[in-house]
Amino acid sequence: MPPQAPIGADQETKKSQRGVQSIHRAIGLLRTVVANNERGISLAALARECGLHVATARRMLGALETEGLINYDSVTKLYHLGIELFYFGAAAYQFQMRDRYRHVLERIAQRTEDTAFLLVRSGNDALVIDRVEGAFPIRTLTHEVGQRSPLGMGAGSTALLASLPEKKIRAVIQANKRRYAQYKNSTPEDVWRLVEHFRERGYSLTGGLFIPEAMGLGRAVRDASGEVVAAISVAAINQRMDPERREIVAEIIKQEIEAMEKPNG
Repeated sequence: MPPQAPIGADQETKKSQRGVQSIHRAIGLLRTVVANNERGISLAALARECGLHVATARRMLGALETEGLINYDSVTKLYHLGIELFYFGAAAYQFQMRDRYRHVLERIAQRTEDTAFLLVRSGNDALVIDRVEGAFPIRTLTHEVGQRSPLGMGAGSTALLASLPEKKIRAVIQANKRRYAQYKNSTPEDVWRLVEHFRERGYSLTGGLFIPEAMGLGRAVRDASGEVVAAISVAAINQRMDPERREIVAEIIKQEIEAMEKPNG
């Protein structure tokens, strides 16, 4: 005779199946909110589209709202996406960008022998998502991966800021003006000078903001449509960033970005 299932095994199996079913239902609700996010969607419409009883839908939506995955507007009585989903999306984007430009960073670090960084914009901040160290004995590690700084503070950060539309640049500088003082007592006027330098040269240049006697040089990275999606910077000690070598480093970054953007890059 086949061995008998332990007492209560059937109940455990059924409980597990109900749990899996609840997950599927919750995901179905979430997908429906996503599809209707622009205008919002009511509880009744969600329940109807997902084939759920209103009470069941309300209970599940409450859990999703608690976790920040959706948001309920008590005035309009409509559901929209929650902020946590945007964080998830941003994290996924960061991994995608890091994987896509890892080889570019490695090539730049190899050619310059200095440290190369990849940054993306995150609200009014620049976020470092990757770093590759060069072979030069004195390593200039101005940033850690995951570190944030106000847009306009740092070479890559300035490249990101200066590539925005004029109106947006003004809004970011206004929002960050009190934070700039934490970086060598920088002012909004200092940031504007960095923006102007970027516009004149096509690359940003900053020094001593994070490590004394260190200088960074950054360029913007654009997608096929011309939109800025990231920035790449190189940091080195001041002695290695004389005017002549700045142009060399700027050209190396430019060449490697352009090589990546080619069809076979």
